Amino acid sequence: MMIAVLFIAFAVFLAIGLPLAFAMGLAAIFAIIADGTQTLLIVPQRIIASLDSFALLAVPLFILAGELMNASGITERIVRFSRSAIGHFKGGLAQANILSNMFMAALSGSSLADLSAIGSMMIPAMTKQGYSKPYSVAITSCAALMAPIIPPSIIAVIYGSMTGISIGSLFLAGALPGIMAGFGIMIMARLLADKGGATAMPKHTWSEFGRVGGSALPAMAVPVIIVGGILSGVFTPTEAGAVAVFYAFIFGIVTLRQTPRALYSLLLKAGVTTASALITLAGASLFSYVLVSSGFAQAVLDLLVSITENPRLAILLIFLLLTVLGMFVETVSALILVVPILIPVVGYYDFNGIQFGIFTLMSLVLGGLTPPVGILAMVACRIADVEYSKTFTMLAPFIGWWAVATLLVAYVPFLTMWLPSLVM
Repeated sequence: MMIAVLFIAFAVFLAIGLPLAFAMGLAAIFAIIADGTQTLLIVPQRIIASLDSFALLAVPLFILAGELMNASGITERIVRFSRSAIGHFKGGLAQANILSNMFMAALSGSSLADLSAIGSMMIPAMTKQGYSKPYSVAITSCAALMAPIIPPSIIAVIYGSMTGISIGSLFLAGALPGIMAGFGIMIMARLLADKGGATAMPKHTWSEFGRVGGSALPAMAVPVIIVGGILSGVFTPTEAGAVAVFYAFIFGIVTLRQTPRALYSLLLKAGVTTASALITLAGASLFSYVLVSSGFAQAVLDLLVSITENPRLAILLIFLLLTVLGMFVETVSALILVVPILIPVVGYYDFNGIQFGIFTLMSLVLGGLTPPVGILAMVACRIADVEYSKTFTMLAPFIGWWAVATLLVAYVPFLTMWLPSLVM
């Protein structure tokens, strides 16, 4: 009864256009009322419990750090360096786009932030250079998927805070899969270069490359400081977010890109983004509580076990489930929904928690490219001024590669466990 009310109410609220966070929260409240065995006092208790986490303080800090870095010109320096390094190859501007996203992933930890920062510069430049708009959209949106995987990652912080897994270990575990995925996107971009209208750019001289590389060094130092500080024990992931904010703020002042009015605007924007994320987290957490307390998590485990006892086949089924969920639900919400449900599954099949965590994140972010939501692809389409439906053919190979990379992470422990075992 409780589960039926939960899903029916959730579907009704979505149908009438209620925001996802409120649809989940209100559906959970209706289910609790219908069940009648619990007091409504559980609602504020669960919401506060879901947000009362020191680790979650890293979320607004990394969001603000990303805003400050974009405003201070760090993004522009990374793009110039990437162009100088590989822009002279065929399809070099597309390759520079991907490389820029790899560098930005190590700064912001947010797909949407990276897409907005890199895409607003690279998509118009690629279109002007003769690249087709669908190709530009596919490259940019798929490259943005690396941001939540390459450390630091905002959703890795959330996953770690929910499961108790070391956030530092998750950061390390995501590095190699993220880089592997990035190089795979580069190969795909090269194979599709002719179809995408790709061309080469003039090669920079060594002196030009050195000058541009030197200007990008302050930006490239950020991930070294953040990850190095966490691993060495100098500061926690949350404190690392504060260090990143301070670094970006000082960099903006030194480069004369930070004014009081601009700073106020950035703080306001980061505050709105943080509030949106945390309201979603609270609603999804309440929804997840109802799912778990009603026995739904155990039912999912029983269903999975009835289908197969083979861990490898179970992983494939979980991948399909997460991918479909990611198509309809925003990544943070989907993550909070599924983690409590999947915890018994991880224990039963004896999956490695760190490896399974990176696999889960990679599975869920794929929905950023796929219909009907496909938020990353849609934002890229708006920048390129092209219809989403016209990009499907070009997006398909990149979606396929990301699916392959995700399954490699699931089946090859070395990709996620080598760095944590080496360093931690």
